[in-house]
Amino acid sequence: MYTVLVPIADNEARATAQIDAVLELPNVADEVAVEILHVRKELEFADSDADVQIGQVRTDLAEEDVAELPETVSLAVDRLAAAGVDATVNSATGNPAAAIVDVADRLDADELVVGARRQSPVGKILFGSVAQSVILHTDRPVTVTPA
Repeated sequence: MYTVLVPIADNEARATAQIDAVLELPNVADEVAVEILHVRKELEFADSDADVQIGQVRTDLAEEDVAELPETVSLAVDRLAAAGVDATVNSATGNPAAAIVDVADRLDADELVVGARRQSPVGKILFGSVAQSVILHTDRPVTVTPA
């Protein structure tokens, strides 16, 4: 089974693009295990890679727990289900990029499908980019989808 980790934020356009990329994988309904991940920052100002501690990681969330996550997570699960693809929902707390890489390692994911937001070059320098940090800190293949 080929495992794909899909970290979903709260932007519907990015989530839709990520799920579209997953649905384009060959034999997705039969041979792909989709792991959806939502990461909450522990502190809103904790953006630096120095803040790499990972808080609680919860796997295979129950339906009532998924309802507490952003609507984009339910949207992703519903779109996958409509295509006959099962998905497991996970959540983590901490630095988003570090949490994504950590969960990918824990799940031994074969690929990550991340969404990128448009950011000016100055914005990337000042605030960083979760997608960029994930690419730089993992040895797994990463598919980046634009919003």
